[in-house]
This record gives sequence, structure tokens and C-alpha cells, in this order.
Amino acid sequence: MNPGPIALGHVCDAHLARHDAETLALALLQHGARVGVVHWATGLKSTVLAGWYRQLHGRAPPRGPLPDSAGSMIRTRTEHAAASLFGVVYAEHRRDGAIGRMIDPHGLVRAYELYLALIDGPHAGVLGINQAWIVARDLRAGLAAIAWCPACEARYIAMRDAILIGCPLCALYARAGGRASPRRAEHRDATSR
Repeated sequence: MNPGPIALGHVCDAHLARHDAETLALALLQHGARVGVVHWATGLKSTVLAGWYRQLHGRAPPRGPLPDSAGSMIRTRTEHAAASLFGVVYAEHRRDGAIGRMIDPHGLVRAYELYLALIDGPHAGVLGINQAWIVARDLRAGLAAIAWCPACEARYIAMRDAILIGCPLCALYARAGGRASPRRAEHRDATSR
């Protein structure tokens, strides 16, 4: 008996969906994503994902819970700047659709790879894929937002429960002994009145 065109279409769709899930899983695992994150993003079995992680990295996947929020894991201005860069890139590359308040895993991978391309040098490993997932999760949940700094005109991530408040770029610039630009001086004068 020959399957009809509708039945054949469902089989092709299922194979394409499986291929897409496996491709996404491998991309996430290559960047070091936790098996639980990859399972959430793809629906593939955790035991299979753990085996793939072991093959890719030569060791067992890390275990344990991820931090509750981006604010609790970001402790330095450099980490805050890295999270801000990723957060802004992710906000531009995620796909919003009928899924609602879920993380776009394809957008996460695209944004993380772009983040890695933009960060080169001594701070290249500041934000890992798991931390990037937490930033994306907090953005989607409303625990973090993209804010705008009137002094340097940069966008940065503002986190609800963070110990670091304000623009990380301005803070790093000031810490490095940078002098205030005319725009920064104007902003400081306007806020001190």
C-alpha cells in the first residue's frame, strides 16, 4: 500500500524536525551548553545528549543547577559589559512568534556566535553559553531589560536583582581613568542640578 501525499508529508516533516533538533543540539553542545539546557531547547533525550557531550569534549558533562538569575552570577563590571553585549545582540536576533515568552534557541546560538566574534582578546571567555542562556531567560521573563545610557549612548542590560547598577561601560571607562567626554560632562551637570 502506498502512503498518500499527506502521510508522506508528515514523515518528511518529522525527519526535518528531528534533523533540526539534532543540529541545534550539536551547536549548543559544541559551545559547552549544559545537557539540561540542550534537552529543554531540543526535546532530545538527556542520555543521548550526555553521550554527544562526552564525544565532543572528552569528559562527562557538568552537573548541578544553573544560577537563579543573571544578577546573581554577574559580579564584575567586565562580566556586566559582556552580558550586556550578548543581551543586546540576542534582543536583535531572537525570533518572536507564537511561542510567547520562551527563549529562541536558534537566536541564542546565532547571538552567542556573534558575541564570540565580537569579543576577541583577554576577555574572550567572560560569558559562556550557559550564562548567555540565563541572560536570555531573564530578558524573556522580565527579570532583566535592555537599558540605554544617556552618558555614553550605549545599550546595556539592567538586572532586577543585580549588585551592579548602571552602565558597565561608563563604570569601566571611569575605573580606567578615562576623562569625561563633553556629552558625559553635560550629563553629569544635568543630573547634579
